[in-house]
Amino acid sequence: MWSGLLLGGQATDTLTTAVASARGAMESMPWSARLLELGGIGLFWGAKLLLVATAATALLLAARWVQPERRYSQVMFRFALASVQVATIGLAAVSLHNTVVLGSI
Repeated sequence: MWSGLLLGGQATDTLTTAVASARGAMESMPWSARLLELGGIGLFWGAKLLLVATAATALLLAARWVQPERRYSQVMFRFALASVQVATIGLAAVSLHNTVVLGSI
């Protein structure tokens, strides 16, 4: 579920970035700005898909390796899940901010 929400957040961020760029806005994140400069929205979207795939893979592997008698495996799964949750919630906030910025352009 969280991987799907992360994918939706990345798609929303990509869409708002594309619309803002078309309206003349500048990307404030250096990493994102460089991707847009090098390959446009396609490379930007591809990098975001790669990030989501990596997060989903980490979650699946951590879930697969959880064993009740091995406490560290449970801790690692919880850490991976919390990381994806925090990233998803942060991305939702960024997407909302981008939408507000789009309204003012």
